[in-house]
Amino acid sequence: MKNTKTLFKFFTLFEYEEEEAFLEKQHKEGWKVVNFKLPGFYKFEKCQPEDMTYRIDFTNENGSKNAEYQQMFEDNGWNFLWSVNGFSIFRKKGASASEGNNEIFTDNESKLQMLKKIHQRRLLPLITIFLCAVLPNFVKGINGEFGNSTGDMVITAFFGVMFILYSYVFIKSFIKIKKLKEKLM
Repeated sequence: MKNTKTLFKFFTLFEYEEEEAFLEKQHKEGWKVVNFKLPGFYKFEKCQPEDMTYRIDFTNENGSKNAEYQQMFEDNGWNFLWSVNGFSIFRKKGASASEGNNEIFTDNESKLQMLKKIHQRRLLPLITIFLCAVLPNFVKGINGEFGNSTGDMVITAFFGVMFILYSYVFIKSFIKIKKLKEKLM
């Protein structure tokens, strides 16, 4: 039997709770996450099934290079796993929700601040790229401004795929932001 496995799972910027639940479920089934590579490849190692709590924080910094940041979480029982693209992943042995010690945020205002940081530092730049590069080039391709050669059709198809991916991320993100804000307020 294999002792490692790699799974592909894509989460949008604001689906951190779903990602946490995914990692917790894998651990409960005897697979602890050991690595992550963009755009969504998780590497797992076989382990004893147990309840583990996973939490994600967004700092827009590389948490693996910030010893003070890691120490703050370690002092509260969290094991730092990695940082990628401004998101830091933490894990600790499962704690009951009633004890309240399985959260990295002390209040809803802190969670809302994290959402605002993600929105400002990740989503707004994506919207800018979409409006300045993807959308205009997709429209040009549809209108035939690139030409009719195979290469031109490939460029148009590429921008079509990018248009669909960006639209998907935006729609899912805005729906998730709305739900999270309603839940936290």
